[in-house]
Amino acid sequence: MPEKETFEKLAYITIKEKILSGKLRVGDHIAEASIASELNISRTPVRKALAQLEAEQLIETKANRGATVIESEMSAGHFVSLLEIVEMLVLQTISKLENKRIPFDAQIFEEKKEMLRKHLQKKHEDLYMEVLFDSLKSFVHHMQNSYADRFIQMLESDFDLKAQKEIKVLPIILAEETEKGMNSVLKNLQNESYEEAKKDVKELINKFIVQTFR
Repeated sequence: MPEKETFEKLAYITIKEKILSGKLRVGDHIAEASIASELNISRTPVRKALAQLEAEQLIETKANRGATVIESEMSAGHFVSLLEIVEMLVLQTISKLENKRIPFDAQIFEEKKEMLRKHLQKKHEDLYMEVLFDSLKSFVHHMQNSYADRFIQMLESDFDLKAQKEIKVLPIILAEETEKGMNSVLKNLQNESYEEAKKDVKELINKFIVQTFR
């Protein structure tokens, strides 16, 4: 990835994390110069990151006022951008499991899968979502990265409070595909087939993205 795109992505993730964590609240001004100084980059990638966040309706930019955090719903574009960050975090977790030779205990996830199945059968959709996010948090926690842990927690809160109805039903619509994907990921991790596990993750996230725009 070209250096400029890397800086832009860094600025994008940094600002979004500040918004989702509440460090930047509705009405707060986002200073390009401050973000650029914090990340030790130029203001150009920060400006491009702000443009992307504005397209996701997280901020608005006005002449002579700059960028300001606004109240927003979770649009389809916003949801997809979050899915892409989730994919990145899960893939990094798998890489850490491989590189650090961290033992992977699949039993806890087998138990969570069973809980998901029961909640789905009983049409307890809220409980299903709780366990689904808990499974994601438990997996990403293998990274031992406080940013990753906070991001998943913020994603759950953001999804619950801001997701539009058509987005909130996606995990239920894709419940069968999610279970198949989890089964394959767990099996490949147990077999230490890390690249295959990464493929499984990418395929599952892509199914969510495709379904988002249907």
